[in-house]
Amino acid sequence: EVQAARGDVIFGTGRSDYPNQVNNVLGFPFIFRGALDVRARKVNMEMKLAATYALANLAKEDVPDSVIRAYGLTELRFGREYIIPKPLDPRVLMWVAPAVAKAAIDTGVARRDLDMEAYLDMLSARQGKGAQIMHLLELKARKNPKRVVFGEGREPKVIRAAHEVDIHGIAHPILLGHVDEIRKQIADLGLDWDPEVIDPIDTAKRDKYAERFYANRQRKGVTLARAQELMRQKMFFGPMMVECGDADAFIAGLAYNYPEVLRPALQCVGAQDGRWVSGVYVMLVNERMLFFTDATVIIDPTAEQLAAIALNAADLARHFDADPRIAMISFSNFGSTPHPQQARVHMAVEMLKRDHPGLAVDGEMQADVALSPELTARHYPFSQVKDANVLVFPNLDSANAGYKLVRALGGAEAIGPILVGMKKPIHVLATGADVRDIVNVTIMAVIDAQSRDAS
Repeated sequence: EVQAARGDVIFGTGRSDYPNQVNNVLGFPFIFRGALDVRARKVNMEMKLAATYALANLAKEDVPDSVIRAYGLTELRFGREYIIPKPLDPRVLMWVAPAVAKAAIDTGVARRDLDMEAYLDMLSARQGKGAQIMHLLELKARKNPKRVVFGEGREPKVIRAAHEVDIHGIAHPILLGHVDEIRKQIADLGLDWDPEVIDPIDTAKRDKYAERFYANRQRKGVTLARAQELMRQKMFFGPMMVECGDADAFIAGLAYNYPEVLRPALQCVGAQDGRWVSGVYVMLVNERMLFFTDATVIIDPTAEQLAAIALNAADLARHFDADPRIAMISFSNFGSTPHPQQARVHMAVEMLKRDHPGLAVDGEMQADVALSPELTARHYPFSQVKDANVLVFPNLDSANAGYKLVRALGGAEAIGPILVGMKKPIHVLATGADVRDIVNVTIMAVIDAQSRDAS
């Protein structure tokens, strides 16, 4: 009735089926959290105002896809029908509690001081293992942001993610695509943002990249004319920016099939010498961090490839400060069901033990045995791995199905896919990735580039 009487009215109610729900859950829990964490003598007006300003500022931030889906919406942005965050927004804790705690300290009602960075770490830990890990990785990325090229620069999700990593100092984004189309899309999304945008068709760098690509591929059937033609395509132009040092990492895949991104990247950048490229998902399940591989690249790996996949995942686990304990997964437990496929996995285990005697690896074993120390100790006490955190699946079918089942039915959070084994940082998004997924992959791409600088 109010909207019918006045179309430009801004109103809020206590009901969830109307815009701008005014709910105590947005205030009391997080005001109390901040006040208690500094042992405040009282909640004063400055602390209440700090909470108010924090909520107002959060409302102007890009809204996570998970929140939009939770309310059955397709879009949610600051405006007449969204001037206050939604009660189910998990970010409220990270915005309001620190603001309240700081106000208490600044006004002298706090009995204890806080290291705000450590406090944010503690709050993120309360939101679960996934949030804590990504918060720590984000802090690491912010220390040395890198130039990240996004191959699908006109995609709304990509723009929103690129905007987020830019304003939070995670990366320096470069968007590929038609300049006017991207600028219009940015405006349509309501963002006040002026990123670097490059159109591969309209840049002098295209000739430089074509010559470099031709020099690298001329004995593999590529002519200069063909190289010049390919450099008009974003999936070639972007990786060549990384190859030529004009960017530090390349990300694409939201609107392309995985091979449509990976093949050009392999031609432009290539795999590390003596390495196979493979894909890893970091799965956060019930406070456990697991690495599932290879879920994206090698369809039917040989024993040698399985060993290489295991080593790739072990390297990635160390980047997450995890000590890799590798289980080579099969339908058989330590020779219980002789079969050529079982023998292939067993052969990979033998190769790894021979060439890397210090590596904790065993198999072949079934997935439940790999994940249950009690089951392993009871039935296979000889196993060198009793609580695996790296699961190497026997083929792409099982790995891809495995991670998706765990995510869909087990409520796990998946970080990735993370492409391992490339000469330079190239990362391929999963089809259907949301903004948070893209931000997470960007964080990993920045850390990937940082680690290569260090080495």
